Amino acid sequence: MSAFEYYAKNSITEDRVNRKRKNKKKLKKTPVKITKTENNGNENPKKPRSHTLNNIYNLNLKDSFKTGQKLLEWLIHPMSIDDFMRNHWEKDILHVPRNGSNYFSQLFSLTELDNILRENNLQYGTNVDITSYTDNVRETHNPVGRAHPHVVWDYYNNGCSVRLLNPQLFAPEIYKFMANLQEYFGSLVGCNVYLTPPFSQGFAPHYDDIEAFVVQVDGEKHWRVYKPRSEFETLPRTSSRNFHPDEIGEPILDVILRPGDFLYMPRGYIHQADTLYTETHSLHLTFSSYQQNSMYDFLQVVVNNSLNNAAKNDISYRSGLPVGYQNFGGLCESEKSLPRTVQRQQFENQINQLIRNLKNHIDLDHAIDMFSLKNYYTNSLPPSICNVELLRTVANGTKMLPNGKTTREEVNLEIAEVKLIRRNCFRLVEESMLDEETDQMTTELRLYYNLDNSKQLHGNECQFVVIPDEMGLFVKKLFNVYPLFTKVSDLCNDNEQVMQLVNDLWERGLLITSKDITTLSN
Repeated sequence: MSAFEYYAKNSITEDRVNRKRKNKKKLKKTPVKITKTENNGNENPKKPRSHTLNNIYNLNLKDSFKTGQKLLEWLIHPMSIDDFMRNHWEKDILHVPRNGSNYFSQLFSLTELDNILRENNLQYGTNVDITSYTDNVRETHNPVGRAHPHVVWDYYNNGCSVRLLNPQLFAPEIYKFMANLQEYFGSLVGCNVYLTPPFSQGFAPHYDDIEAFVVQVDGEKHWRVYKPRSEFETLPRTSSRNFHPDEIGEPILDVILRPGDFLYMPRGYIHQADTLYTETHSLHLTFSSYQQNSMYDFLQVVVNNSLNNAAKNDISYRSGLPVGYQNFGGLCESEKSLPRTVQRQQFENQINQLIRNLKNHIDLDHAIDMFSLKNYYTNSLPPSICNVELLRTVANGTKMLPNGKTTREEVNLEIAEVKLIRRNCFRLVEESMLDEETDQMTTELRLYYNLDNSKQLHGNECQFVVIPDEMGLFVKKLFNVYPLFTKVSDLCNDNEQVMQLVNDLWERGLLITSKDITTLSN
């Protein structure tokens, strides 16, 4: 169904717009609650210079973790990260108003959104959602096929919100921001773009399963935020259904976000936002992190890994269940009067002892490696490599000339200083596998990396390099000296095998040199 057909069917008339205008006037009489978190004791927070983001990205030349840290500081300015983590992270909302309409303008714009629709084959449901929330009913109006700008803007003109999914595929600055911020969190960073027309609301009240960082880019939006309804819904692992207004109580924050303003919400905090109050459109980005990155998710890996270790090393975990265990318990057995049977008590004692002993089989280092690969490295974005960095990587190697010949210079890494291109792009893991020839279990060192991941989040097949056992020491040194450079000559000490390893890593783009590599040529 086209936008034209939808609105003809649903009789979207000028009366509805007038009703929204009337509602807007009613809302305007309601005082907006300003919380202590809004100004943080600073009436006029210092307005960063427009090129602050570029200055932050240049830190990649030193330490990618600090680059991500500085980006978070930039989001929550003037609050410090220490204060934010102590008082707000996973605990409470943070609203930062700014008298700086251009604060987030480098990240995105209305013009860029229009250009993305015109220049790319965006698909409804995959890249674009068309939504509305009217009379307490949330609807999605996605047609089938490509989201042509003419049709998208027709929906927009008739009161529908536009959500751009995975904008990092099309917006370079958003991708750069996400790729660098994930270096700090060590967790997947996502983003959605939301454009809402005047006098409308696109989504019902709900909570999310992510830590949300809302940045207001253009226009204004009226936000209402509510505490989690119960302990059960605090820091949830999944997002909620759509709530009716009667279910969520009174907001703890009722505020207008204007260009440059910032709002943080922990997962589980219910929220809704509209432009009924503001008389203008709204363009905001929501960055997210820590989806299924909880202790529960990690312990699933720890316990499973511990059980595998226990089964290998302790025969009691391989012993059979007692005959007739089905009759020791269950729903029907649980309703019988106490005391329990002797067999039931013995079985319960045995299970409790096995669980207590399980802690002796925990390999925390291996669990961290496995969880990191599963949760982060296969899902994360590839690093954003700036032009200055490219001059110091394999990307600046041999080139094709117009005459059909290639440049003759060869890079001499023996005289170079190198380091890993990012701190959190790599994971050195020892993995066990079955040798099909000997039918024996063997171990293999693998250096996993996300440089070849796609910009489409989730489900990448993380690439790896097999590291010979005797070379593991030298790879570990690269990890341990980061963010400092190390001389290749010091690293390999005339060891041809180590030199070959360095060349292999460099040719895959995993290493960066301290200087433009063309200056290293013979």
